[in-house]
Amino acid sequence: MAMKKTGSCQFGMSNNNSDHFILVFHGAEVFDTGDASTFIRLLNPEKSIVAGVMARTAAGESGLEVIYDGRRPSEILSQYGAHEAVLVHRAKNSVSAHRFGSIIHSHLEERGLIFIEPGTGQILVYGSVEMSCIRWLKEKTGYIIVNGERHKDNPPGMRRIGGCLPGEPVFVNGIIIGHATNEEVVISLQDGAIEAVSGILIKEHGIEKLMRSGCPDIQKAWCKSGHIRLSFPKKGDNQRKRGKIAVIDHKAMACYDCFGFDICGILAIGDDTTSICGHIGCSRGIPVLGITDGDIDGIVPEGYAPGSVVLLAVNERDDELGREIVKMVPEYQVIWNEWVHEIISKLGDRVRIVHHEYGFIQNEQ
Repeated sequence: MAMKKTGSCQFGMSNNNSDHFILVFHGAEVFDTGDASTFIRLLNPEKSIVAGVMARTAAGESGLEVIYDGRRPSEILSQYGAHEAVLVHRAKNSVSAHRFGSIIHSHLEERGLIFIEPGTGQILVYGSVEMSCIRWLKEKTGYIIVNGERHKDNPPGMRRIGGCLPGEPVFVNGIIIGHATNEEVVISLQDGAIEAVSGILIKEHGIEKLMRSGCPDIQKAWCKSGHIRLSFPKKGDNQRKRGKIAVIDHKAMACYDCFGFDICGILAIGDDTTSICGHIGCSRGIPVLGITDGDIDGIVPEGYAPGSVVLLAVNERDDELGREIVKMVPEYQVIWNEWVHEIISKLGDRVRIVHHEYGFIQNEQ
């Protein structure tokens, strides 16, 4: 860690002219645990920016005055100097924290990084930063200052995913490709296919889903492990009875892109896609019709808006059934309950209802 002794720290100063003090929050846990609220009160930033889909959901439920930015944390941080913007993220453990900070820093070129990690009570520092800023943060938070550890380079044609907990899901570009069996997962790209090297039990169906979008560059792909949120969503009641239907096919993290003012519900294809879309839509009052086949990984606590229905495919995969139902989604506006009943009626004994929320009347014709 290289600390500069010259220059002035802008932290804690009144907001004027071009001076900036930005907090960049990543991950739902910083909002669900109250960390974000605490740091906004203690540090009084000029702006609080949120990065990440589930962080956006948790931030919206928190009621805090924040700005959502759809870019990655490193892309946001790169717009500011190391003394102008601080990253806040609650990691699973110290190993995960250091790896996360190191990966973010690796995308910032020569810029330093200050990373507040409330789970371990540390301020991790990477590269060159202002000493006065670090001291000020230590004084305000009571946290200890730690040199951030650099993550190992990936071997050629391979990708390391560190800080894992055995049993938790492993994601590549938002799709679960398996479950960790060790603290470090290593995957490789062989003949256009992703394979396990160590530390992971591969989920073949997940690999199939991932490869549908083309073979990813595993050196640059978004990889993570663990559940994406631990808290249940808050329920909203602002459901539109009539509107258009959005379709999310195994890419749940894209559901915010479809939340237009004219959307009355979401057709979600896939077990985890259904639970994520249901979770995100819950506080917004947007119901889902989920198409599942029992292959759920439980990456978020389930919660659904009024009018939601989850169907289980009896003797076929959700992928195949989902593609068939997509053809039944009209481009014009519909009444949500009527459309859902129509779909269930057409599918007959090929599906069974495994969950429904109040607001959906089973015997409605």
